[in-house]
Amino acid sequence: MMGLELNEIITKIREKTQLSEEEVRLQITKKRDKLSGLVSEEGAAHILANELGVDVMESIRKQGLKINKLKPGMRVGVLAKVVKLYEVRSFKRGDQDAKVGSFLVGDDSGLVRIVMWDESHVAKMESGEIKEGTIVKVENGAVRENNGYTEMHLGNYSNIETNPEGVGEINVIEKGNMVGGAGTGELKITKLNEASIGDNISVYGTVVQLYDPRFYEGCSECGKKVVDGKCPNHPEGTPKKIPILNFFLDDGHEGIRATAFRDQASKVLGIEDSVLEGFADNPGGFEEVKQQVLGTQKVFSGRVNSNEMYKRKEFMVSNVPQVDTADILAKFIN
Repeated sequence: MMGLELNEIITKIREKTQLSEEEVRLQITKKRDKLSGLVSEEGAAHILANELGVDVMESIRKQGLKINKLKPGMRVGVLAKVVKLYEVRSFKRGDQDAKVGSFLVGDDSGLVRIVMWDESHVAKMESGEIKEGTIVKVENGAVRENNGYTEMHLGNYSNIETNPEGVGEINVIEKGNMVGGAGTGELKITKLNEASIGDNISVYGTVVQLYDPRFYEGCSECGKKVVDGKCPNHPEGTPKKIPILNFFLDDGHEGIRATAFRDQASKVLGIEDSVLEGFADNPGGFEEVKQQVLGTQKVFSGRVNSNEMYKRKEFMVSNVPQVDTADILAKFIN
């Protein structure tokens, strides 16, 4: 719950009080009994900590969580290494000029995108202080979901420190996924017939059917559909054509309808974003790409959702990781 295991909460309570582990566990049990068992042990432990004046989340806000434990709605920190920089973008915020910068960070559990809205933070990218290989310590970042991805957004309430003292090398996951397809150590392949609704999985499969991409006018910052040419969250953003790609994926055990948005659609097709966007005005040009992609095999990571209208499982692609398919076949396919 909230990124902390029961034993971690108990330890933090004991550090701030004179209670023994046995006494803490007894009080947690009493708290659950009082609530008729309608709360988990972790939940009861959080309630107990609050009653005792113990801020169990303080260290998480400052020291951070492993990336694969990040959940939308958290206000936490991370300690990770920068693996990719994205372009700093300028936009209008009312009558003021503003900028947004973002980059990808990783640790040994996964990858996540950091989005910075504060000018002092963005300046660290522009000056070169934040670059690939930099270790960053983020405090008080807001975790949000964006089109299947989990992102961490930094505002003037957040702090970011580069190459903090006392921190050694950080190993970054080599074969993992973006959180929200949730990076979790070594890439694990799941068979479609063993996946349940709500699961975040990685599948090794074949594209057996591919539909012409559709496009909508979306925000250049967050990808959400614009209304009257404006994004409700980023009114100064520039509308752009956002692709939606539907296809059928078969892993030899089961088939599933899959959907990919934005740059993940380009990854499915193996083409540049600009090439895909060009099919919005030239749909006939997609046929050649379609024939090249049908029958190709890749790893797709994402979430299994439920389509209530058609009473079926569907797959929302959040990442198409670059992996050695020979290694996948040798280790995971049976």
